[in-house]
Amino acid sequence: MKLHRNERYFKWGLTAFLVIVASIIFGVVFSNIRGFYALIQEFLSIISALLFGCLFAYVMNPVMKLTQRLVGKLLSKRRLSEQKANKIGRVTGVITAVLALLLAIYALIALIVPNLIKSLEELLQPEKLQLYYTTINDWVDGMIRGTRLEQWLDTNLENVLQYVIDWLKGIDLSAFLEGLTSSVYSVVKAVFNLLIGIVAGVHILIYKEQLMSQSKKITVAVFNAEHANRLLEIARRTNRIFGGYVMGKILDAILVGMITYFGMLLMGMPYAPLIATIIGVTNIIPFFGPFLGLIPSALLLLIESPLNALYFTLFILVLQQIDGNIIENRILGEKLGISDFWVLASILVFGGIFGFAGMLLGVPVFAVLYTLISDAVNKKLKKKRLPMQTQLYYTIRTVDDLPAQAPPDYTHVSVDPGYDMELEPEDEYEIDDVDYE
Repeated sequence: MKLHRNERYFKWGLTAFLVIVASIIFGVVFSNIRGFYALIQEFLSIISALLFGCLFAYVMNPVMKLTQRLVGKLLSKRRLSEQKANKIGRVTGVITAVLALLLAIYALIALIVPNLIKSLEELLQPEKLQLYYTTINDWVDGMIRGTRLEQWLDTNLENVLQYVIDWLKGIDLSAFLEGLTSSVYSVVKAVFNLLIGIVAGVHILIYKEQLMSQSKKITVAVFNAEHANRLLEIARRTNRIFGGYVMGKILDAILVGMITYFGMLLMGMPYAPLIATIIGVTNIIPFFGPFLGLIPSALLLLIESPLNALYFTLFILVLQQIDGNIIENRILGEKLGISDFWVLASILVFGGIFGFAGMLLGVPVFAVLYTLISDAVNKKLKKKRLPMQTQLYYTIRTVDDLPAQAPPDYTHVSVDPGYDMELEPEDEYEIDDVDYE
């Protein structure tokens, strides 16, 4: 009895200690939010090569699994032992996946880089630069002619020029060189991390079963059966969401870039490789991506030909409608289960914190969090014997307006107003049994 009481006191003391530590950490973080943000950025910079490795592993894993299945079918006819067949299939799959990744990188570089250089050379020709200067000068002259701004410039032009000259003289050359050196170092470091990421991705593919087994072993050892099962289910759900979303967005961006390239060639527009690359890369970002790529591309064409800029804008708007409603849905399959409002909110929040990576990965991260919150809410409602259908809460004024429990023909569990997941009538309404695949 005394041992049991001491164990209970120990648990209370440990809980109180953890609460105090968590409160202190919470206070320190929010009292120095910029320092905490810088710490996160520094940590992500340190493990960036490993993050690239995880990304490359996601990209290579489907190729590896497909190769394993094909090799397994071929070896099954040779009457080899299962262990030997699996080993040969694994080695062949890893080699094929790595070769496919390297071939894809080489193809992108060989196809895009020369065309980009050609477009930039055409863009930066002296006669082109003179044309741009003349066009912009005519626009500005037409906009300010006869206005007070023109009178002010005529009066203060000498002062403005003197201010610009003084500002140029005040530039710290050493600071400029330091910034240039830092930029070059960042580029070299990024390339180095990409190369290390490929190596890390290969190792993740080779040892993925062992890594998964070790993670599951630690989870089962630390948590009780209920919590361990819950964490394993969350891990499977996260893998499905991230794997499908990242691969789908990359494939969708490539298709949109190719359609843009060939569309511009058919319309006889200049800078097709450069603009198609911009449109394809920015299309990876949900919601804002099409506009981020459209604005600079249209401005570039506007200087060359206003009519081309108009046609290009209409073309991209139509293409984005087709992509958003047809191509992307076919590639990504089922929706993530969150509305457009939450997509926008996740992009703004995660993009503001983590930049481009946050804008790309913020949506699947929030989708995982959203499903976890939905599970918790629906579980609470079930314990209170209240309905889980979101539609039933649209018009209520008090809790008394809700039915005490779900009606007998209640045949589905609502996770989001737009994306209900149907269940068979005889199924029980256990939230943990819902499959998000």
